[in-house]
Amino acid sequence: MTLGYLGYTLYAGTNNDIEITTHNNIVQVTTDFRPEIQEFLNDYEEFYLKRFQECGSVGGALAIVYKGQVVHLKGYGVKKINTKDSVDVNTVFRLASVSKGFTGVLGAILHKKQLLNLDTPCVAYLPDLKLQRQLNTNTVTLRNTLSHTTGLTSYSFDKHVETGASFNTIYQQLAQANVQCNPGTTFAYQNVMFSLIDTISRKQLQKSYAELMHDFVFEPLGMDNASVTFEGFKSSGNFACPHKGSGAKGTAVVKLNNRYYQTAPAAGINASITDMSKYLQALLGFAPAVFSPEVLKDIATPRVKMPLKNVTNQIWGNLSDRAYGMGWRIFTSHGSTIMYHGGFVEGYRAEIAFCPDQQIGIVFLQNSANTLALEAAPTFMNMFFEYLPNLVAQK
Repeated sequence: MTLGYLGYTLYAGTNNDIEITTHNNIVQVTTDFRPEIQEFLNDYEEFYLKRFQECGSVGGALAIVYKGQVVHLKGYGVKKINTKDSVDVNTVFRLASVSKGFTGVLGAILHKKQLLNLDTPCVAYLPDLKLQRQLNTNTVTLRNTLSHTTGLTSYSFDKHVETGASFNTIYQQLAQANVQCNPGTTFAYQNVMFSLIDTISRKQLQKSYAELMHDFVFEPLGMDNASVTFEGFKSSGNFACPHKGSGAKGTAVVKLNNRYYQTAPAAGINASITDMSKYLQALLGFAPAVFSPEVLKDIATPRVKMPLKNVTNQIWGNLSDRAYGMGWRIFTSHGSTIMYHGGFVEGYRAEIAFCPDQQIGIVFLQNSANTLALEAAPTFMNMFFEYLPNLVAQK
């Protein structure tokens, strides 16, 4: 069996590193790769713990996967301030816009299985779809919605989402959203249009986005704590409470809210760090029966260029290219591809980044909002690239 994805190929059963047996459809790695990068892992956790304290974080969780092996999986802090209720590896957090990466994968799976065609105009599935310009109505596709290239202006109708309007109510008003260009030409970030995949799947497949996510991602990968709904989050019995403020301004618990669950494909997934470690293994090519090489290639194909903004370069440094695929930001750094997405809803931050070329990735979850969320993933990748010559020297 051969696992191939982007810059590397793994040959299961032909060397001592990979065992053909699987658990939750994930290829089991028998060699312990921790010693190769233990110094790097120690240095990164030292950075993380230092910044965790300095930023006044309440609780968080980290997962790191290297060569298919989960080499770091840990919870930090507490679920709720002024308690001793520690975050553990099964504590559930809201993922916010990190959900978009899941949706990109699901879209690619449905396309490969010929259940939905990402390149068919959405109006063929939704005859009542109406946008401000007829050209966009007639030609916008699911691939456009999943790559933020619908032609609508950025964040269309997010104010309606913030005030709790139902998705159906917003859908009926789509023709009022300003259109700036033809589909497929310009990147403009969306939550509402991104979530049309749920409306289409309900009509075309008679299944909701939540049901499809369970059937094609959560259950096959053994993501036992993952869910899509607000009710699923609350009923988990082990969730991190949201917080606002930090440092001198003080930190306070924020009341749970259900905002953005009406745009679940864009921002509605809940998961634990254990769930996310399995997801990361699959994204790195170690669950080919669930995320096939064709699916991984589809999500990682750049669909639209993104400008190299100064703020992005300040945070990440050394980026030579920046694009968007399907639910994923695609960076080029140190000659390697980095797949990345971040997410924020009130009181929660989530970050995921992985480099298929180097077979490494990280997931960061937090129940407070501070600058650590901006630093966690880029610092991890940059520290790894600095450490990389040590790995080359070991070979």
